Amino acid sequence: MDIDLARTFLDIIRSNSFIATAERLHITQTAVTARIHNLESQLHCRLFVRNRAGARLTADGERFVAYATQLVQTWEAARRDLPLPQGYGDLLTLGSETSLCNPLMLAWVQRLRQAMPAHALRSEVADGGQLQEKLALGVLDAALVHQPEYWPGLQVEQLLEEKLIQVLQTATPDPYMYVDWGPTFRKQHDTALPEHTRAALSFSLGPLALQYLLQCGGRGYFRTRVVQRYLDEGVLKRVEKAPEFSYPIYLVYSRSAESPALHSALELLREVAKDDFDWSRWYYEI
Repeated sequence: MDIDLARTFLDIIRSNSFIATAERLHITQTAVTARIHNLESQLHCRLFVRNRAGARLTADGERFVAYATQLVQTWEAARRDLPLPQGYGDLLTLGSETSLCNPLMLAWVQRLRQAMPAHALRSEVADGGQLQEKLALGVLDAALVHQPEYWPGLQVEQLLEEKLIQVLQTATPDPYMYVDWGPTFRKQHDTALPEHTRAALSFSLGPLALQYLLQCGGRGYFRTRVVQRYLDEGVLKRVEKAPEFSYPIYLVYSRSAESPALHSALELLREVAKDDFDWSRWYYEI
């Protein structure tokens, strides 16, 4: 199938309009319509219902969204990775969630460059769900995540134990700030602390939340390794008798994609994970 057909399909979903897609892609509306008719002919189903309000997906169209997205992502990955840079015999593609890219991902890439100089490396930062989708597609070789999903063909290995603990700024301990650490945390947090399910101050990114806490005060949940430096310095204080939540770090990779190079890379990661890092670096350098 022509990748442009999938791209056009996805653009119509974003714009909700054949006309807007034609303008954005610098083609005629007739060409957009022809591409969708071509796609529908190949799939033997109707993807859109058009009306005055725009273009609405049919049930088959909604099901095709995931496939179209995968097609485009896989094609873009192939264009990006092929051919290999001159002088390199192989490529390792590694992913990480934002909160794990420094120091863990950074140290891993540094160690790989030293130990495997003949391999090209590509690192990608995204949320856990996106990383696992790319692992399943074969676009990534391995990824570091906090809350893995156990999909067929993916190997999940706990790399490090970690906890989320409630801390407060010693100078200004209020207000309570909610940091969203994912669906598992949300469920456990709301059960254990129902009085804080509706916080006036909330963050979806841990580094931003911690910077606010350090500069403006408050209290909330953060990763033990990250706040240890501030606890030692007395800037932050652990809230006594507050519930704690498990938040391990996992390595995920495809069992079918394991190669000698990937095996060596994973062994290096396990060694790196044993190092004594200053985990707060990412938070005060952001």
